[in-house]
Amino acid sequence: MKLSVCNLKPKGPLHLGERENWREGSAIYIHSDTLFSAFCHCYQLLYSTEELEKLLKLFEDNQPPFLFSSAFPCWKGLYYFPVPLNQFPGTKEVKKIKFIEKAGLEKLLAGEKIESLISDYRCIPSHEKPAEPWVIENTPRVSLNRRSNHPLEEGGFFHFGLVFYHPDDAELYFLIQYKNSDYKKRVEATIRLIADEGIGGDRSSGKGLFHYPVFSEINLDIPSEYDGIMTLSLYFPNDDELTGIKDGFYELIERKGYIYSPVNVSLRRKSVRMFTEGSIFPKSPERKGKLVNVTPNIFTNHSVYRYGLIFPLPCKLESK
Repeated sequence: MKLSVCNLKPKGPLHLGERENWREGSAIYIHSDTLFSAFCHCYQLLYSTEELEKLLKLFEDNQPPFLFSSAFPCWKGLYYFPVPLNQFPGTKEVKKIKFIEKAGLEKLLAGEKIESLISDYRCIPSHEKPAEPWVIENTPRVSLNRRSNHPLEEGGFFHFGLVFYHPDDAELYFLIQYKNSDYKKRVEATIRLIADEGIGGDRSSGKGLFHYPVFSEINLDIPSEYDGIMTLSLYFPNDDELTGIKDGFYELIERKGYIYSPVNVSLRRKSVRMFTEGSIFPKSPERKGKLVNVTPNIFTNHSVYRYGLIFPLPCKLESK
């Protein structure tokens, strides 16, 4: 299975909050909905509001010209993937493993168990030092009153979480599956602008910026016979895709926050629960996912969406 891949090397720290008002930490990778939101913002800057509306209409009509995965770690030249959630490790050591290199993932997709692989394939956390390709730091800050510009009397002190990827040998990557190759040049141009515009919080202070993106291709060895689908993106199913969900292996994540728009940045989006990366479902019915409309009722300038399209990898539903 051949896919396009984009490598993004951070210029500095990232703040990737997963919950509204969650300032005391940071996620360590970029979810697909955050990536798509940044893409739409930069696509509008490059090609106009009208062109963005045309693009979103294709996604709404179930004709997406491309799909994005979430952005995962690439460390020492190896691409790491989330461990499939149909794995039920029996030891604490194995339970801590969150990512496995590509060659190990291919074995897991074919139905093997992770306990039989960890001695042969690299994982995160690693047995070696450093155990992870990132460092999380909590920077002390003080909240200021918007009117007086003085520190708040109560609850003004907090720690701001930042994730630093090792500058010499670590970065992020995400996969792109083109349904319409005519969009390839526009997609790559938009991603180059994302690198300069940034992703995540505190971008006005230089956080979330990246070096020039590198585009290439990757081959994934997938099983020829399979009965399951693993998602590499956050996934929000259509109503007709709910069949068989109970037979899957999954986790849920709540996604909410504020609108990021040239028109308004202070209104909260509607919250939504989505299936996480690594979740596995029966292959039937066909699973596509959709854009979720999270526009606040009082916001009428334009629609606001969460990206919930599945990035599917064929796999064995149950491990051997």
